[in-house]
Amino acid sequence: MSGEVAVVTGGTGNVGRGVCRALTKDGATVVALDLNASRAPKGWERSIECDVTDPAACASAVNEVVSDFGGVNTLVNMAQRIVIDTDMLRVTDDDMRVSFESGPIATLRMMQLCYPHIKARGGGAIINFASEAGTAGQPGMAAYAAAKEAIRGITKVAALEWGRDNIRVNTVCPIAFWGSPDHPLLQEAIARSPMGRIGNPETDIGSAVVFLAGPGTFITGRTLHVDGGTGTWR
Repeated sequence: MSGEVAVVTGGTGNVGRGVCRALTKDGATVVALDLNASRAPKGWERSIECDVTDPAACASAVNEVVSDFGGVNTLVNMAQRIVIDTDMLRVTDDDMRVSFESGPIATLRMMQLCYPHIKARGGGAIINFASEAGTAGQPGMAAYAAAKEAIRGITKVAALEWGRDNIRVNTVCPIAFWGSPDHPLLQEAIARSPMGRIGNPETDIGSAVVFLAGPGTFITGRTLHVDGGTGTWR
């Protein structure tokens, strides 16, 4: 990906850092957009503080990237606020609003903003992040699951509409974490995994993103589960 510019929303988060590192190691100029840009490690070209639920902030960030680096080749949408509802009877309108504003609405907004710049470079890739909480269903995660499935729907439509512009649009559903996987949901994922572990954000998830972003990849409109086989029944 030498000479290419990649924008990653949620890029300084736990999994986001791994994705950014993988893209950087493959030669891309990586710009991470995040609410907490100060978490970005050294070695990236730029980290921009950006609330993806704010249309003006998103537009400003994309304009800054294009102004400083000349364009965009790859967009990776990872930003998403996680709302844990406990159970269906406790899901509120606000839970749904927060999940959708930070997830599919922000994802679509970033896609619309980056589209003309990716097209201007002769095409490229958009990789949106969803979750097995949506593809498989997960108790206590109704708002989050709904938002993630909406992202998959947007991805499929964009793949159909933008294929003529040589823009590939795919979804990644990861199970990964950096650090001690002591959360019950992570322990459950490890127990279900044929490989007996969860993914490494850089070598497992990041490498999948690099593969999908590669200019020679003939894949679009698909969902790639990078989960160590925990969802083989899907």
